Amino acid sequence: MTTETSNVSASIVVNSAAISTANYMYEGEFLSLTFKGGSRYVYFNVPRFLFQGLQESSSKGKFIHKYVLGKFNFRKI
Repeated sequence: MTTETSNVSASIVVNSAAISTANYMYEGEFLSLTFKGGSRYVYFNVPRFLFQGLQESSSKGKFIHKYVLGKFNFRKI
């Protein structure tokens, strides 16, 4: 797992069959997921602790399925 962090955002490379990267904007609490097929979605009002949990999770795909998908409003970009 690679993590890049700044005071406004963080990015991790996700080792998953479906998801390639996850980016988090601390200001605004936005989580952006880029899927292997190139689709990108932004999820709104995702708490910071959830992104921290994603970073620490041994299975990023399972974590995203359990705690993100279907739980937050989102938009395809």
